[in-house]
Amino acid sequence: MVNFANVILVKLVPTEPMFIAITTFDVKHRKSSRFLVLKSDLKRLTEPGYDGRVIVDTDIGSYIRIARINSTVHFRLTWLRHNSNNEVSGYVHDFEIPLEKVRAVINLQAVHHVEYPDKERDKARVVLTDSCHQYLNRLRQDKLTRHAIRCFFRDNLNYGRDERLVIYPDSWVNGFYFNSSSNLEGGIVRHEETVTGKDGRKHKKVYFSVHT
Repeated sequence: MVNFANVILVKLVPTEPMFIAITTFDVKHRKSSRFLVLKSDLKRLTEPGYDGRVIVDTDIGSYIRIARINSTVHFRLTWLRHNSNNEVSGYVHDFEIPLEKVRAVINLQAVHHVEYPDKERDKARVVLTDSCHQYLNRLRQDKLTRHAIRCFFRDNLNYGRDERLVIYPDSWVNGFYFNSSSNLEGGIVRHEETVTGKDGRKHKKVYFSVHT
């Protein structure tokens, strides 16, 4: 049974001669306002040679990041509201639309898309540089850090099998830096804290997390 509380409904509609209107709906936030993107921008992303290219645009205070990743187009739509005190609130919707659907809306067809944010994505393909291998070997000498690295790569980097990440050492954050052909980039940062164990005693905990 589908849990509609965790579903995003996306609608792309040609509007006016030059624009595509994007609206979203989810149970928590209800229907969004309308975000207009240039049809010419979307069309460029569907053309050969534009894999990995990124478009960033704004519309009435909200903004969007659109990236071509092989046979899909990834949208990150940040819906923002401003109140009379100049305070900002909002939410983010991430969704991926197949390339053929994007081409359909460019050809004046309305497109409806259902996104399941809780659906687990495949692991990205990971490439470690030679210097990264050397750095990993040094980090693994510490038992807690070795365990933290193993847990991180087990539980993270679920960007899809079409994504290829190249990972480098980054001593500034005691961790790593990664980038990809789709302009995805970020840091894998080492954190250390003290936690109370089941025995009631304080123990050091080490973990890694992604910072983008």
